[in-house]
Amino acid sequence: MSDSFNKKISELFGKMDERILEAKISSALEMLNNGDYEELAKKINKMDKEELIEKIDNFDDSKLRELNIDKNEIKQKINTADVDKLAGLLGEKGDILAKKFKGLLDKI
Repeated sequence: MSDSFNKKISELFGKMDERILEAKISSALEMLNNGDYEELAKKINKMDKEELIEKIDNFDDSKLRELNIDKNEIKQKINTADVDKLAGLLGEKGDILAKKFKGLLDKI
């Protein structure tokens, strides 16, 4: 009984984490698309950049599909100039994050 309960709780939290991640990604993409670079940079600067780099490295087609992220829509809304502007505001590791994100866009 305990294993079954733990499994259900784990599944529930996994789904919640995915929904939260999906909402955060959508919000960040919208901010980037709208030119809210400073606000997005503030949010990113509050994060652990090493962890963010690791998460970007782990993204692939299947993960984007799981999160209901339309790759073509991202390509239409976000360009490398947007990413470069954001990188300039990020300071430390901003150039690495920009490179990783551009690589992710290229894969899309």
